Amino acid sequence: MTINEKQIALAIVAALGSTSALALVGGSIDPNTADSPWAGVGSITINGGIFSGVMLDSTHVLTAAHVVAGQVNTAGNVSFSLNAGVYSQTLTASSISVFTGYTGTTTGADGFWHDDLAVVTLNAPITGVVGYDLYNGSLSAQTITLVGYGGTGATVKKVGQNVVDWVLNDDDSNNPQNTIEEVYVFDFDGSNSSSNSYGGGTLGEGIEAGYTGGDSGSPVFVSVGGQWQIAGIANFNGTSNTGGPIGGGTIVSSYIPWIQEQMAAPVPEPRTWAMMLVGLGLVGAAVRSRVKA
Repeated sequence: MTINEKQIALAIVAALGSTSALALVGGSIDPNTADSPWAGVGSITINGGIFSGVMLDSTHVLTAAHVVAGQVNTAGNVSFSLNAGVYSQTLTASSISVFTGYTGTTTGADGFWHDDLAVVTLNAPITGVVGYDLYNGSLSAQTITLVGYGGTGATVKKVGQNVVDWVLNDDDSNNPQNTIEEVYVFDFDGSNSSSNSYGGGTLGEGIEAGYTGGDSGSPVFVSVGGQWQIAGIANFNGTSNTGGPIGGGTIVSSYIPWIQEQMAAPVPEPRTWAMMLVGLGLVGAAVRSRVKA
């Protein structure tokens, strides 16, 4: 299928909010123990809304820009919770860095939004759980593992799989041959071609997973040498013109230098940070899988 055909096949794309009651069906529930491979995936809570995020290290969390962009000046409204047995804990954000190219969820010419990535710095280190490395390879045709809190609240973490059917490159370049991967898209392959919107690989009937409300900011992983690495961050789900569900998000590989820069940035002391906010006048505001017949 050509890119133009895929663009036409896209009917609806929406941010993954936290209002849906749907959850992963036919997948697995993480045991929420410290030795789970997904122990570093947590829930992000903002004014009662539940989203998802993933640890980069003990003080930094990677998530979607559209989840936290509205809280840049009020980071204290954002909390990150881990469900990891004896290491379960909730920490508040001290600062938020949104990727400089993020312009909101207005779709571009390719029908999708780009640069939807943010790093949350926590007000104290997380103990007992380590973060993940970033995947620096191509996501084209890769099998990915989805881990998030979509539709489940802040205590039940779901796990599923899918195959990347389509990779979109950088939308800011004037070079039509640009090969910098920025967005991954997958469909949900059911028992007939109407649900297989983009063709490509499939894991088989009853296996593939998709996103639902609350999965915004959740990671997708690939295994490299037996180690799970963060390959992408969930941003949207939607419906093709054939009626088949699709989902996707930001590929992290082209953003690695920016992510590392945010992780290396010094964090002001709490008292200094609060004084800065006052001085500036700023103190103030997943995954689902469908069972096929």
